[in-house]
Amino acid sequence: MKTTEAMHFRRLMAAPMLRAGKSKEEVESLPLSRSFGIRDGNGIVFVSNLGEVTPSGFLPLSVGNVKDASLVSLYRDQPVMRALRDPDQFKGRCGACEYHDWCGGSRARAYAWTGDPLESDPLCPYVPKPGASLAR
Repeated sequence: MKTTEAMHFRRLMAAPMLRAGKSKEEVESLPLSRSFGIRDGNGIVFVSNLGEVTPSGFLPLSVGNVKDASLVSLYRDQPVMRALRDPDQFKGRCGACEYHDWCGGSRARAYAWTGDPLESDPLCPYVPKPGASLAR
């Protein structure tokens, strides 16, 4: 299963394994973890019928057009795309969350509510534990 707009699924699946004593590396080695980390601009990209490139079909933030630039260069080099692939750049609760590598929240919802795709997912009910982090 690959999730694109159900990021919390990853957190809900990983949390009990971590509580049971599995390390981050052990959880990441499981077949389930292949669904971790897929979100807007990270592993997917959307190209409209007019050639506009966005991080996903859910995130209508144009990063360029394939008529003017290579899709590969837009995906690899465009600043918004690079930022979306770096969870350490997430802000607010998503930036502080110990699961941001695996979940990351909805970048599309963050953008829709705040105009900034790196802001917190406004509908995530999870409250990060202060100072908590998964060993990286």
